[in-house]
Amino acid sequence: MRVKRFVGDTVAETMGKVKKELGADAVILQTRQFKEGGLLGLFGKPKVEVMAAIEEEPVNKKQVPVKSLYPSNPYTVRKEAPLAHNEEKEIYPHRFVESIPTERTPRVEVSTLKNGEVNTLEVELQSMRKLLESMNRQIEGLDGEQGVWPVPLQKWADMLKERGINPKLIKRLLRSVQQNVREEDWVEDHRVRSCIKEAVRQICGNTAAIQPGVRKPRIVALVGPTGVGKTTTIGKLAAGFSIVDKRRVALITADTYRVAAVEQLKTFGEIIGVPVEVVMTPSGLREAIQRHEDKELIFIDTAGRSPHHDLHMSELKAFLEKAQPELTMLVMSAATQAPDLAKIYERFEALTTHLIFTKMDETISGGTILNLLERTDLPVAYITNGQNVPDDIEVATPERLTRYILGEGDRRE
Repeated sequence: MRVKRFVGDTVAETMGKVKKELGADAVILQTRQFKEGGLLGLFGKPKVEVMAAIEEEPVNKKQVPVKSLYPSNPYTVRKEAPLAHNEEKEIYPHRFVESIPTERTPRVEVSTLKNGEVNTLEVELQSMRKLLESMNRQIEGLDGEQGVWPVPLQKWADMLKERGINPKLIKRLLRSVQQNVREEDWVEDHRVRSCIKEAVRQICGNTAAIQPGVRKPRIVALVGPTGVGKTTTIGKLAAGFSIVDKRRVALITADTYRVAAVEQLKTFGEIIGVPVEVVMTPSGLREAIQRHEDKELIFIDTAGRSPHHDLHMSELKAFLEKAQPELTMLVMSAATQAPDLAKIYERFEALTTHLIFTKMDETISGGTILNLLERTDLPVAYITNGQNVPDDIEVATPERLTRYILGEGDRRE
């Protein structure tokens, strides 16, 4: 048997060398990754080493036949001569294959083996099979959803996962890198980051802010679950439009479940010079809107509703049917876990025209909103990143959303 060591920058490159020199019957004995160069093990370039062999002598009659994963390509098992230091090691070579199906398990004809030898053989074959499957997944790039990527891209997969982005989207983003950045440039962080940012920006492309009414007031209702910051957000919007943009604004609150929220909005309205109405019923809401037909914007603050509570959702629908808002903005906290965020969206989707994401400053998993944006056609209107009124609110743009999703929200345009 002729044994040779092959080294390359990637698994695919190294396997190509094996196949070119030793042919398709090459035996893969060992594979490992290591770093070459650098200082004291740091800053070394990732390399892949494959130990391969080719049979040059006739097959020994005492070999034990093993059924291949492919019936047309059987491989064999035999014991080599003792190694140094009187240690014996059984080597179970296999044929070089392009891909290994995972639904079958190799079976061994064991009529001439003892029980201990059978168990050892099965363990070795199982280990070898897993190794080959992993190598082939890396070559073909099929293991992205399970978190195995070429070495230069693995840190980006880990970063995206830490940001809360789901495996499906991570695969999509890194596929974009593989398709648009040359493999030799994957070690250039700025190239990879730029490609990922562009892919994220495309997903975040649907944004739209509030425009005041012209001949009649534009009615904007804010809805969502409890605790996401609807009242604070509506205060920021009212202050921005009335103080900064000099627009005629009115506030109406139907959140009579929380006395503190009503008092907070009343006090705030007095400070910025905006009238505040408190309504108890859907018909009272319609009357309050009619009293402010001279305004350019009317903001309606609704009570927080549990997406799991059908009665609460029915009450909310009754208020919205009377108000007939042109814009209904679903307010969601970016700090909400991804499954809960998806559930909230599903329950409020039928009532919603726009999205607002709050508390972007309170999470390191801002990527969870990307999971939602990938599945919705609704535009994002605003994002909030603090408690200061009216400063900590921004008009949503694809660039701003991308920065927050990738953890760059502290940068300002």
